[in-house]
This record gives sequence, structure tokens and C-alpha cells, in this order.
Amino acid sequence: MDRRTFLKAVGSFAVLLPWVGQKAFAQSPRYQGPFLLCINAGGGWDTTMFFDPKSAYINNNGVSTIVNRSYTQPETLGRFSYAPVPFEQSTTTGLVTLHSPQTFLTRHGNRLLVINGVDAQTNAHQVGEQIVWSGHIASAYPSIGALLAAKASQSLDLPCAYLVNNGGYTRTLGLVPLSQANTSNISSIAYEGYFRGATPSASTPEPNLFSPKTSQRIREANERRIAQLNQQLSMPASKKALKRYNEAVLTQNGLAPLAAQLSSLNTTIARLRPGAANTGSINTVLQQANLALCGFSVGTTVSASISFGGFDTHSTNDTNQQLRLGLLFVLIEHILNQAEVMGLSDQLYVVVGSEFARTPFYNAQNGKDHWNVTSLMAFGPQIQGGRVVGATKDNLYPDYVSRSDPSQRADPSNGIVLKPWHVHRELRRVLGLSGTPWDATYGLIDNDKPIPLF
Repeated sequence: MDRRTFLKAVGSFAVLLPWVGQKAFAQSPRYQGPFLLCINAGGGWDTTMFFDPKSAYINNNGVSTIVNRSYTQPETLGRFSYAPVPFEQSTTTGLVTLHSPQTFLTRHGNRLLVINGVDAQTNAHQVGEQIVWSGHIASAYPSIGALLAAKASQSLDLPCAYLVNNGGYTRTLGLVPLSQANTSNISSIAYEGYFRGATPSASTPEPNLFSPKTSQRIREANERRIAQLNQQLSMPASKKALKRYNEAVLTQNGLAPLAAQLSSLNTTIARLRPGAANTGSINTVLQQANLALCGFSVGTTVSASISFGGFDTHSTNDTNQQLRLGLLFVLIEHILNQAEVMGLSDQLYVVVGSEFARTPFYNAQNGKDHWNVTSLMAFGPQIQGGRVVGATKDNLYPDYVSRSDPSQRADPSNGIVLKPWHVHRELRRVLGLSGTPWDATYGLIDNDKPIPLF
């Protein structure tokens, strides 16, 4: 068969192939973990507003400096110190309590690892996102989510192996396809009907679909046509092209189980916190979290990255941070709770971070500017919760901690300041990436000196 005949044949059965792809995917093995969900607090969060709180300190000029005006003294719960502030939203009907550091620790502290004093080594947004989510300062480095998805995709055909939306650092370097999907386009792509013409609307799909009997005849003709074409093809290049096309359609139809499960979830901020409003499109981010969780549940997704912005608070820092953190903590709690319901907790790792943090002092607009020292939060089956590792000084500079026990401060002569690559080394270990080709190709600084963070 020549190239012209092959292309004509492919074009003639393009609308028919999805059914075979769907059948093949239904019989293929599914990915069962580990899963990774990265949550990016875009803009630079104020760590003194939650789990790295500070009292006033004496600065270099001998003046007492207030790090945060929202409270006077930190409070403690177990091994955690926290900022005693409510996370509230102002609505037309009054203040709505979204969350608080104390409430979050009470509910989820036993699973939470806080990593403080992480020196991101930059105050630039894009560079900060890159180093926090890749573990390396070099520009040509993939994100941790891309590495895990690439590893899993070597042995499995996975629709939406790496699912991303709403920003954040998600570079893949071509290791794995990037699926920039949302709840609406997943449902449209995965639609199982056979169209007469235009794509059906959500409310009236039937007029644009063939009848069930016609659809059945299409499926039967499809089987015959594919079998015939496979017998006729002899050139390796032609067979390879057909295989790529079939895999692409298989991926599309493999989304059907994901769309079906997603349709059963309808999460909004008002449902989670009655009276709260969809500020900053938090409902969109909640739905993106649902999409990731459903992808994990049905085995079509390995890793996902979602980003919730609004943390770049150069003015009115405290009020704005309280709102954004409140919505973020609701999002994290929803993910943890829903993962438990869906039976994912024993395979799911959730990492929450930001490209950097805010200064320990206020500017003239009652805001805070960029600060290179930040924190991360981590949850997962091989992560020991109820702990804080890393530390900062009273002035929010990074402090030295022990290499053997990073929950303990150490002298600069034998201690270490935590960097993002120390966190990523531990992430790679628990995710099964250590010692793999991806780990070797994209090595980390200080990789020969393990620090038991997790």
C-alpha cells in the first residue's frame, strides 16, 4: 500500500477508530501508584501566617521589629508552632471563617510534615517555582511530577499521565506528554457518542448523535476496516504511523472512565464552607483537584500539578494572606478527605509549596515583599507526620540544622541549611525514582549526602 492509499484509509475510518481504542484501553493494566499531587501557592506565601510564626525580634539597629502584626506570640500544638490567626473571608453577609492553622493541625497534624527554613536562593517568581518544583536551579530540568509520570509511562499507556492546569512549574523536557486538561474539556474529549455533525451541547446532545443501531453498525464496520488495513500494511513506517494514530485515539477514549467518575463530584467553596464565595476562582481549583483525584482513582493519571495564586501581597499583606491561605487550606483539606474516601491515601503524596515567602518586615503599603526563605508541607504514606524539620531564626533567616536529625538546630560548623534539592532527594526516594535513569540524568546537588527529612 502506498502512502496516498494509507492516508486515505486512515482518514476514512478516523471517526470509527475510537471504539476499538476504548475497548483496548479497558483491557489494559492501570497505574496503581504511587501518585503525586503538587499544589503551588503562586506568588509567595507568608510562612509567618501559619507554621513558621515569629515573635518580635531586636534588629541590627537595636530596634524591636514586628514580624507579623496579626498576633503577638506564636502558639504550639504538639511539635508544631503556629500563628494564632483566623483565616476569614469578607462577604456581603459578613465574615466567613474558612480555616485556621490551629484547626488544620488538630484535624491533619498527625499526617503533616512541615519543612521550614528552605532557602530557595532567589526572589524571582519563575526561578523560584522552578527550583521548588524541580529541585535544581538549572533551567533545563523537569518537574518532579514529569519525572514520575515519565517513569510510569514507560510500561503503561496512560491517558493524562501528567495532568496540569492553572500555572506552576510543570516543565517536562519532552519526557512525557503534558495534559493541560480541565473538567469541561475532559468530558468533551471523552464523550462516547458518534456525531452526525456539530459537537452536542451539554443540555441537548441527542439531536447530533447517530441512533444506537447506526452506532452499532459503525462499530462492526470499524472492526472489519481495521483488520483489513492491518493485513494490507507492509511498510514498517506505515505500521508505525497507524500504531501512533491508534494510541492517540486510545488515549482519548481512555478518558471515558475518568469523565464518568468526575461527573459524580461537584465541589464548591460554598459547599465546603457555607456562605463562602468563589473568590479567585477557587471553585475552578477545587474542580481541578477533583479531576486529579479521579485520574488517580481510575489509573489514568500518575501525577498532577495545580496552582492557586494571589499570594504576591506587596500591599495589605495580612488581610490578603489570611484570605488566600484560608482558601488554600480548604483546598488541601478537601484533597486529603476525598483521597481517604476514594481509598488513595496509602499511595498518594501531596506536596504544598510556594516559589518563596514574604519578608519579615512590612513596606510602606502594609505589604511584604519577596523573601527567599520558604516552607513546604508534605503528606504521604512514607512521610512521618506530626513533625517539623528545618528552622528559621527570629529574623526569618534560615538556620542550620543537624544532618542526622533535621528537626534539631545545629552549629554552622557541622549543620546545614536546607535547600529545595534536599527535599527533592527525599521525594525521589519515596516515589521510587532513586537510582532510575531519570534520577541519573537529572541529578541533584548534594545528592551523596542524605538528610532524613521524611
